[in-house]
Amino acid sequence: QIDPNLESAARVFGASTSRMFWYILVPLLGPGILAASLLVLVRTIALFELTFLTAGPDSQTLVVALYYAVFAAGVRAPQSVDAMAMVYMAVTLVWLLIALRFVNPTQLVSRVKEHPQPVV
Repeated sequence: QIDPNLESAARVFGASTSRMFWYILVPLLGPGILAASLLVLVRTIALFELTFLTAGPDSQTLVVALYYAVFAAGVRAPQSVDAMAMVYMAVTLVWLLIALRFVNPTQLVSRVKEHPQPVV
């Protein structure tokens, strides 16, 4: 939860609503937005089977294109498959590093252990 005193202090110093949003709220919400983006990315990657089974052969998501290219080539996939896989891996790695820059997983685990949620 964001402290309401930050908004009050910004108002006292004459900040407009848009300046308060961009210079106070966005930096405070940044780690949460990045963590949510990373979770959405992981969830999207995990949906390969659903896309593959429901979309059929006309689907051209990157994961499905990689799958078809590997099995269409036989034993050795062409360089285009290697390039697609490297781009896919690089994008995933960049998002992971950005998220880890702002969210420390050990702090999240220790915070959960210190304040466990009551079971209802």
